[in-house]
Amino acid sequence: MSDSFTPPKVLLVEDDSVFRMLVKRLVGEDFVIDEASSLDAARQALSSNRYECVLLDFRLPDGTGLQLLPEAILLDLPVVMMTAMGHEQLAVDAIKQGCQDYLIKDDLTRASLCRSLANAMRHMQADRQTLRCRIALQKIVTAAATKCRDTSAAIRQLSAIESDTHEPLLDRLEHLMDGLVAYARVTSISWSPEPISLTEVAREAIQDQQHLQPQAPIELISHSTLLLKSDREAVKAICRELLELAALDGAKSVTLETSTDAEEARIDVRFESKVETLKAISGQLSPQAQLNGESGGNMSIEVVRLLVEQLNGRIWLEEDPNTAQIRIKLPNVSQFSSVITG
Repeated sequence: MSDSFTPPKVLLVEDDSVFRMLVKRLVGEDFVIDEASSLDAARQALSSNRYECVLLDFRLPDGTGLQLLPEAILLDLPVVMMTAMGHEQLAVDAIKQGCQDYLIKDDLTRASLCRSLANAMRHMQADRQTLRCRIALQKIVTAAATKCRDTSAAIRQLSAIESDTHEPLLDRLEHLMDGLVAYARVTSISWSPEPISLTEVAREAIQDQQHLQPQAPIELISHSTLLLKSDREAVKAICRELLELAALDGAKSVTLETSTDAEEARIDVRFESKVETLKAISGQLSPQAQLNGESGGNMSIEVVRLLVEQLNGRIWLEEDPNTAQIRIKLPNVSQFSSVITG
């Protein structure tokens, strides 16, 4: 029976040759260890060999182990992360992003190493398919956005399409793709919130919009004194898409009001609106539409809704017969655990 046993093959990604020797000595004949000393070498190994598990150091000469994690997940490989003493939080973050286990290098023993590798291969996370889909979504959307930008750049160079009429259309198309790329990023397993100035982001969105529609004045009212912990490009896309919605509806003027406190940020966009536009927005933002995941005809609203929902926020419409007020609340700082872990 022992002659028929084939030890599982593990890829060890570690730049310290002495530590690699230690790992191989600890696991003995229980595992076959292939070595890679960098991310680049690990990628080459993964492309040309089959493995049962990846034992991954966090700090590598050309990056961090987290950069390789999505690629291992797409290959359906369990991953055990290794980190130095005092960096346990990095390992905990890796668990949230799809690792099966983590080990502290200073505490490494034969028993702990063999047990961790065996458990990682035996107990793959039940949500691995969801993680793979999220990684694939980011890759697909990013690739589509790149092709879209390349195409619009080529169109701009065509002498037959150099009029002011077409330039705003191309800008809007690129802005829309920027929003989709931001959505793909915040749904990825590696995303984490960052501190941003909501006032600065709103000003950037206004500058972009005034480039497209200079005849529609936009007033910014900011009560934001605290930083918002969120995603800069996603929040910018939210503001920009709402401003473009108002401009396309023919609004004579638009008000963008922002505020931030320790618990949440608020974004309000107000403009005089056509009745049919109000009905369309109301339908897309209705509780029933959001419950069923229904998409409406207005892509600006749909992109905003997707971004707000992914950031664990809330969006709704307050209206009177002539005015649309689209209101958004986004959580701040402590409310992101469900977003990060998916």
